[in-house]
Amino acid sequence: MAEPPPPPPDYPIPTRDTGAAGPESAPAADVLAEGGIAGAVVEGEELAGRDERPDRFRTLVAIAIAAVSILGAVVAFTGTLAGQSAAQLDASGIEDTAQQQQIITSLSGRVEEDERNLALYQEDVKAAAVLQSQAATLQSSDPSAAAALQSQAESQLVLARTRSSFFEGALPAPGASGQPVHYDAQAALQKLENDDEQLSELRPEATLAQADTKHEQSTNLVGLVTLFIAALLFLTLAQFARPAVRRFFAAAGGLVALIAVVLWVVVLVTGS
Repeated sequence: MAEPPPPPPDYPIPTRDTGAAGPESAPAADVLAEGGIAGAVVEGEELAGRDERPDRFRTLVAIAIAAVSILGAVVAFTGTLAGQSAAQLDASGIEDTAQQQQIITSLSGRVEEDERNLALYQEDVKAAAVLQSQAATLQSSDPSAAAALQSQAESQLVLARTRSSFFEGALPAPGASGQPVHYDAQAALQKLENDDEQLSELRPEATLAQADTKHEQSTNLVGLVTLFIAALLFLTLAQFARPAVRRFFAAAGGLVALIAVVLWVVVLVTGS
C-alpha cells in the first residue's frame, strides 16, 4: 500500500527573482541610469571637443596650402610671360641692330661715292681758280686772252657746280688758295644719319636693355616660385607633425609665403 505524501513545511519556500522590482528599488535604478547617461554625454562632448580642434587646425592649414599653391602658380605664370617678353625683345633688338647696320652701311657707301667725286670736283674748282688768276694777270696787257681765259674759268665753274649736285653727304669747302678741297667724311655721314627717318626710329640699344630687364625679372620670379615651394613644404609638415611642433611649421610656412608675396609685388612694381 502506497505511503501518503509528506506534509508541506511550515517555513516559506524561497522563489527566484523574476526581475520585478519592488516599489523601493525603482528610484535607485532610475538614478543610476540617469547618472550613467549623463556621464557618457559629458565624456562624448570632451572627446568631440578634443577631436574638433585638430580638425579645425588641419582645415585652416589645408586652405593655406591651396592659397599658396594658387599664388605660386600665378607667380610661375608671370615668370613665363616675362621670359616670353624678353625673348621677343631680344629678337626685335637683334633685328633692329641688323637693320641699323644695313642703313649705316648704305649711308657710308654714299659718303664714299662723294669722296670719289671729290677729285673731279677739286680739279674743276682749282682749274677755274687758276684760269681766273691768269685772266686777271692778262686783263691789262691782253684783254682778249684774258676774256678767253675767263670764259674757260666759267666753264670749269659750271662743271664744278654740276658735280657738286652729286654730293649727298655735304658740300666740300673750296679751301684756301693752293690748298686742296676739304671734305669732312665723318660729318657728312653724321648728317646723313640724322636726316634718315627710318634710322632715327630704330633704338636697338634701348630694346636690348629692356630685354635684359625682362630676363632679370623672369629669373627673380623663378626664384620666388622656390620660396612658395618652401612654404608649401612647411605647411605640409604642419599637417602631419606632432601637436607640439605643428604650429611652428605652420607659422614658418605662412611667414615664407608672406615674404614671397611681398617680393613678388616688388618685382612687378620695379620691373626687375
